[in-house]
Amino acid sequence: MIEVTTVTLQLINGDANGIKRCQIAGSSLLTVVIPRDLIAKAKTLKDIPPRGVYYLLEGNRGRLRRVYAGQTTQGISRLDAHNSKKDWWDTAVMFLAPDHEFSLDVVSGLEAKMIGYVKQHGSYEVDNGNVPTPYVNPYNESFIEQLHNDILFRMSLLGFDLDAVGDVFDADVHVFHTVRRHIDARGKYDAAAGKFIVLAGSQVDLSVQCGSKTKSLKGLSDLRVALQQDGMIVQDEKGIWRTAQDVSFASPSAAAVFVLGGSANGWIEWISEQGVTLSSVYRDKTE
Repeated sequence: MIEVTTVTLQLINGDANGIKRCQIAGSSLLTVVIPRDLIAKAKTLKDIPPRGVYYLLEGNRGRLRRVYAGQTTQGISRLDAHNSKKDWWDTAVMFLAPDHEFSLDVVSGLEAKMIGYVKQHGSYEVDNGNVPTPYVNPYNESFIEQLHNDILFRMSLLGFDLDAVGDVFDADVHVFHTVRRHIDARGKYDAAAGKFIVLAGSQVDLSVQCGSKTKSLKGLSDLRVALQQDGMIVQDEKGIWRTAQDVSFASPSAAAVFVLGGSANGWIEWISEQGVTLSSVYRDKTE
């Protein structure tokens, strides 16, 4: 006997890289995939339940780099807070259902199961802290387990593999890159010298100052200005600022702040083509 699962996938405005609605026949659970830059558009969608759970994802060419799991009673509007407070994610995947099916007890239990799962699987960073331990009505435990399995199936169906692990590679010759805000910067780590080299042709986001309101990183800001004046940071044909030659830094974090601006932990900002962080390659092997 052949078992068939009927899935309805709607592409909003026909955009394969835009907002998606996904439903499975026989289930009232609605999945909505929302690129970060389309939150405002997503909030105009009709008939979106307010209660459910979600993932925030940072992808790297089809592989996950960082994951956060949470719950909502505000529907898509919950993403507004994350949009202002978390700058790393690029896609949200929400799982929403009517209130009479998603009690707060079920939502809290499902969120805890999701957090526990991502902490134990895959090679990505998890942005959640400790796994919560809410009280769950014993009569809801089986239902929560079924929901979680359904969510894992849908994530896989949509191309988000929560079980993926990084590939083995030769770290000594590997090039790392940044993905935050789609800034195209590349570099290599010199483990012997403890220095990080940003390679020529790397993008530098001069629209974002180095440091924060409470902590100015004047040295890196001055370096940007000096390299611009010396013709070592130049605009390409599209007006994007890029390094004209390799630039060496005393740490991966200094290199990350130089190209991205703001504040940055270079050990997790710089990642390999396989989606493995610099920390996983060098620190985790020695600590």
